[in-house]
Parts: sequence; C-alpha cells; structure tokens
Amino acid sequence: MKTIRMIVTGKVQGVFYRASAKNKADELKITGWVRNLPDDKVEIKATATEDLLQQFADWCRQGPSRAI
Repeated sequence: MKTIRMIVTGKVQGVFYRASAKNKADELKITGWVRNLPDDKVEIKATATEDLLQQFADWCRQGPSRAI
C-alpha cells in the first residue's frame, strides 16, 4: 500500500470535481479524502496499491466533464 497527496488546479470547483473524485476513488476501492481548498484548488490524499493509485491519478488529470 502507498499513500499519495495531490493538489489539483484549474477549473475544479463548482464542477463537481470533489464529488466525482470521491466516486471514482470508491469505485477503485481507494481510501482517503478529498477537500476543496480556499484558493480554488482541490487537495486529495489517497491510499491504495500503486496500480490503483496510478489509475486514479490518471483520472484526476482529466476529471469530470466540466473540469478544465
């Protein structure tokens, strides 16, 4: 098991990024948390196998359809 921390920037607040990231993490059986930061970024802490974390990080780079 490995834990990573990500800061996601861009248009990530007001587009359901946080909720979508939580849903994707739940789907992949990843534990951790996702929170909005006051500077319009999203912070993610995730724990899982390296393979699952890579899949999740790849998803986070794209995000939900309304994210940029």
